[in-house]
Amino acid sequence: MILHRRDTPLFDFLNECNKSHLPKKILDCGAGGGTPPLAIFHQEGYKCHGIELLDSQIERAKAYEREHNMNFNIIKGDMRNLPYENESFSFVFSHHTVFHLCKKEVARTIKEMERVLMPEGLLFVNFPSYECRGYGVGEEKEKGEFVIDIEGEEVLHSFFKDDEADKYFQNFNIISKKKWVLLKNEGWVDGMAMIEYVGKKN
Repeated sequence: MILHRRDTPLFDFLNECNKSHLPKKILDCGAGGGTPPLAIFHQEGYKCHGIELLDSQIERAKAYEREHNMNFNIIKGDMRNLPYENESFSFVFSHHTVFHLCKKEVARTIKEMERVLMPEGLLFVNFPSYECRGYGVGEEKEKGEFVIDIEGEEVLHSFFKDDEADKYFQNFNIISKKKWVLLKNEGWVDGMAMIEYVGKKN
């Protein structure tokens, strides 16, 4: 189901969620794709919800739902303006998605995630490090923000220094912060360096 080394942090996040006393209700921001991460939570009995901007990615996720008899409640929308009420979810995550926004929009988006989280709810977000092999590739729009051509499509990547994203978690207790690098033959993209946060909302 989830095969890459890059995805193992989601299992760590699942373990943290399982320790919580809050209801098993989770939101994935950027929930589309052919192997939706929500599947691992669905299998653990979580009430799953997702938001995704691209129709093509929603359809891929829905094909997975049909094949595996699952329901992730994925809707089309923008994570910068989440169409959910305050304190709607116990757990929220964005896996390899939020950094496709510029840093100003990242700040706004994490505020939205914070808004829809219940008190003591958990948030998982990850960011590419300046140590990523992709840093410096493409046209730099703002400091650390590069537009990279991927199969003919211009895609924004925002890269972060080790402590740069700490400011987004001022209203959280950071219970986990890790950085890792994918080395050769570990799958997906060699030389990818990610900084991952799990925060508990105050």
